[in-house]
Amino acid sequence: MDESSLRASAPCARGGPWVTVAAGVGLFASVAYSSFPLQWVVGSRLSVIRSYVSELSVAGQSGAVVFRVGDTIGGVGLVVLAAGLAASCVRGSRWAVAGAIALAVTGLGSAADGVWPMPCAPSADPVCRALDRSTLSSQLAQAHTLTGLLEFTAAVIAAVLFGAVLLRLPGHHPLGLFTLAAGLAVGALGLGEIAMVLADARVVGVPERAQVLLVSLFCAALSLHLLCRRRPSARRVPRSRSATVGPSANPE
Repeated sequence: MDESSLRASAPCARGGPWVTVAAGVGLFASVAYSSFPLQWVVGSRLSVIRSYVSELSVAGQSGAVVFRVGDTIGGVGLVVLAAGLAASCVRGSRWAVAGAIALAVTGLGSAADGVWPMPCAPSADPVCRALDRSTLSSQLAQAHTLTGLLEFTAAVIAAVLFGAVLLRLPGHHPLGLFTLAAGLAVGALGLGEIAMVLADARVVGVPERAQVLLVSLFCAALSLHLLCRRRPSARRVPRSRSATVGPSANPE
């Protein structure tokens, strides 16, 4: 098998120890990104059905600092994972390069959520709820709203692009199908959430938490892919090539 064929069949074969570090950080970031189950640990009284995930980070809420730190660490970790993918798996594929960039934007959006949390909790504060229902422009004026929209849009793009790339590689169809399906599901849930907000249906908590969980799952899958596929080429060096290095073994 020549080098070009090897690279096509094992897209994560190169990158060295840095790729292993990036994959490990990516796994940890995938868990930190979905820190919302900790609301039961910290004793949050916010409704899982009616509240946005971001309401957990509002000042004054139980464990708000924990969720802000989770958003920040998860976001920075996804940027590191994107860099690891760019350093190993995406060479020669423009779609995968774009996917890595989109994943980095997802991470930056999550980190921004931790730095600029929601100013109030509309599911628990009537005044905040009235402001949240007022006008679309007032919502878009919040930095948190803009970063959240950017984050989930980039996540959909990243999952769809990586899914499409993996589907074209031999032996990667299950991971490609899962990644692509996760991206499409995140997009569909996001559209459903927007419809709920416009219809004033206060059940946004379930689809948003499903979105966050799906993003964590496909990021964890890509991280595991990096760990499992690192340096397979080291075991496939042809004997004929190694035999030609150095002085001839044939005394004649």
